[in-house]
Amino acid sequence: MESPGMDLLQQLWAWLADPNVAYLLLVGGILAAVAAWSIPGTGLAEGLAVLMLGLAMIGLLRLPISAAGLLLILLGALLFLSEIYFQSGGYLGLSGALALGLGGLLLLPPGTGQRVTPVILIGTTLMAAATSFGLAVLVRRIGRRPPLQTPERLIGAEGIAQTDLDPEGTVWVRGETWTARAAEGRIAAGDRVRVLAVHGLRLQVTRVERPSVPSPPPSPEASPPSSEPEGPTALGGGMAILLAVHWLSFLESGLPPGNRPLPTDPSLAMAHQLSEQLATRPAGEQMISVIPMALGWIAFGLLLAFLLLRLRGSQRVLRVFMFVLLGFVLFFSLRLLAVSLLGSVSPWVLTILAGLALGMMLWWRHRPGWVMLNFIGLLICSAAVVYLSYLWTPMATAVLLSVMMLYDVLAVYVSGHMRWLAEWALQERMPLMFWIPLDLSSSRSGSPALALGFGDAVLPAVLTLSSFRTHPTPWPAVGTLMGILMGYAVLVRGFLMKGKSHAGLPFLVGGALCGYGLGSLLERALG
Repeated sequence: MESPGMDLLQQLWAWLADPNVAYLLLVGGILAAVAAWSIPGTGLAEGLAVLMLGLAMIGLLRLPISAAGLLLILLGALLFLSEIYFQSGGYLGLSGALALGLGGLLLLPPGTGQRVTPVILIGTTLMAAATSFGLAVLVRRIGRRPPLQTPERLIGAEGIAQTDLDPEGTVWVRGETWTARAAEGRIAAGDRVRVLAVHGLRLQVTRVERPSVPSPPPSPEASPPSSEPEGPTALGGGMAILLAVHWLSFLESGLPPGNRPLPTDPSLAMAHQLSEQLATRPAGEQMISVIPMALGWIAFGLLLAFLLLRLRGSQRVLRVFMFVLLGFVLFFSLRLLAVSLLGSVSPWVLTILAGLALGMMLWWRHRPGWVMLNFIGLLICSAAVVYLSYLWTPMATAVLLSVMMLYDVLAVYVSGHMRWLAEWALQERMPLMFWIPLDLSSSRSGSPALALGFGDAVLPAVLTLSSFRTHPTPWPAVGTLMGILMGYAVLVRGFLMKGKSHAGLPFLVGGALCGYGLGSLLERALG
């Protein structure tokens, strides 16, 4: 005979074992722990973190948890802590929020019949993102900064004058705005400066003379259009874009739904069937099958460059063509998102989505801004990732990435036409690259920013989603994602922090391929 107390306890265990409850408690506990770490001494955040994390562990122990999902959640927690110490303006925290969302998507292995619902994932990701920017503002206001970030370490660093220094003004150095005084003469806004000394919180700077050679237009892969993208801001901003593309792609594809049925979207269903047929062929045929598409993309890029450089009268036709193409892909992405959230959509919902896609494109054309540009870019890129991941197997995708990586190197360093395409996209207001402001507190149009091409975000993510869709465990997909982030970190550290533009795919694709290989080995080792 059971007592009423035992019945209540069993109900509590069952409630804690609900995937949605366990995930909410886990994310809430992580955010409370981050708050306690950043502002210690109150005791409230510490106690709340211990309580929520303890309850979350009780629930997770009763669920078939994926270690790969927990790894991504741990990555999110580390990125949140990185925001406290390196102060990226909220970008590292935003990356952490997206990693938490991806961890929730992969928290339960496919085939278990359980998952965290999309509404919970979207809500917690948005809440964590808002927390990251609020935390960034709070940490900046209280002036908390680790010892390695003392002003004295800025001596010898280079930056950009944000205002005229006559003799005082403001400069942008290593991801922050500082009050500065010119050592001699007047320094105009936009001139490059070097820090000579630090007096309290004021820098003494001198002008850095530039060589009198013409500079090329900005590169679409990863170029600093108006400033040297130094420090954690550039790292966190790019990582946030890459993680957001993955997050939306997984959400739009409906993975993991507990099992993996044929997608309901007709175009995805056709791509899935072609991929299933391709998977039955020998490895050599799989690798060869992707080459025609890669060559077609290369031919398309060369044709665009030729028309822009040789036939000036064709720019209007290209503008209309690209506007219609991108608008269609945007509508396709909105439809995938609606199907993922609602299950099915009626014709009138499709009409609303088509009007929304058209309105967003027109808004960007007439009132361009980095927020709308990046939002449109995320939707376009995620739709491309979903479709291509259903079309190609991981082996075929790896060949595609290798060919496109080689093309990227030739297009940036040999022919240089990729730079001109980027310049045309900026002039014609075509959403073909992400624009990441490095100073969110500044509303000036000339404030420092980082550009990241859509192709850099799409192509590596295709391997992530394709490997998750076809492999029995998520380890190859998680390894691919980790490799992409590591490749981007090397790109930022080795080149962008030094003010150099560079082709992005060699680093991002190289990291993706290495991560996929390591993840596949781990999958075999764990059985």
